[in-house]
Amino acid sequence: MRHLAPNLASSGEPDAAEWVARLHNRPNDLSLRRDFDSWLKSDPANKPAFDSAADAWSRIGALSDEPEIRSARAALKADLAADARRRHARPQMRWAAGIAAMVMAGGFGTALWLAATSADHSAPAVAPAQMAEAVYQTGVGERKSITLADGSVATLSTDTVLRVTEWGARRGLTLDRGEAFFQVAKNPQRPFVVTAQGRTVTALGTAFNVRIDPGAWSVSLLEGKIRVADPAAHNSVDLLPGSRLEQHAGATWAVAAADVAALTSWREGSLVFDNQPLSQIVGELNRYSDRKIRIASPRVAATPMSGRFKTGDVGGFVDALSAYGAAKVRTGEGGEIVLVAP
Repeated sequence: MRHLAPNLASSGEPDAAEWVARLHNRPNDLSLRRDFDSWLKSDPANKPAFDSAADAWSRIGALSDEPEIRSARAALKADLAADARRRHARPQMRWAAGIAAMVMAGGFGTALWLAATSADHSAPAVAPAQMAEAVYQTGVGERKSITLADGSVATLSTDTVLRVTEWGARRGLTLDRGEAFFQVAKNPQRPFVVTAQGRTVTALGTAFNVRIDPGAWSVSLLEGKIRVADPAAHNSVDLLPGSRLEQHAGATWAVAAADVAALTSWREGSLVFDNQPLSQIVGELNRYSDRKIRIASPRVAATPMSGRFKTGDVGGFVDALSAYGAAKVRTGEGGEIVLVAP
């Protein structure tokens, strides 16, 4: 019997999908049931939203190569592109990703709905007149926006340290660790320069993302034009919108077209993946949470998935994996979440 994948064009109520996943996985948890009853009573719209999500859940089960699954992937990409256009028109708007699909490719292929709502509830901090060595940082799972003295905005991702090192004829900042997105106020007379891993990213007025990982670093460009340079190697390259430069230790620079909106979706509190192994998805989720996930099965680690996932919600993520038989969940030392083969 064929099952239909959920239609991503319907936004629905994100919380409803998360309740379906958790109740499905923990049907005998009385505390969870009490919390769910309270949620139902908190808003008259919650009951029909839950019924709709539960109905879709019951019909999920299509193999990953079915037309509906491919259609769901395409819809997710279109939804993400629409989000990016709305952000460009209204930078401060709050959005809800709605009920997104996670498509698991493999022997058991399923489509899964996960909640992914996020918004910054506090206004961006406004920096005073810049002074050398002004330092901004975030903790694990934290996100912060800083409006610099020239009107440029730096948005810091999880576990990030950014320093203002020069603020005169040149607007200079250094990313010591983590990831940051920059929306640069145009000023041709004052170049905006971000230094990371000894390389510089120079812009006059643009929007770009810089990230440092163990043994690697990358730059992604959303709009405008930037020049990335390595003074020590006397090497430089100009990036155009929709491109990403990445370099791993000991390797040369690699520049390629990229889904930059997906790469920077962390600004809205979500992470977007397209047919990437579970090991990579878990690695990204771990960046945003003190409670880590470890995969103990090579088969589970290699399972490709697509979807939009809420940053920091490791509990909901592993509940969903377990509910659909993608992995079994164990508790390791210090509360570590361990995923093993089902």
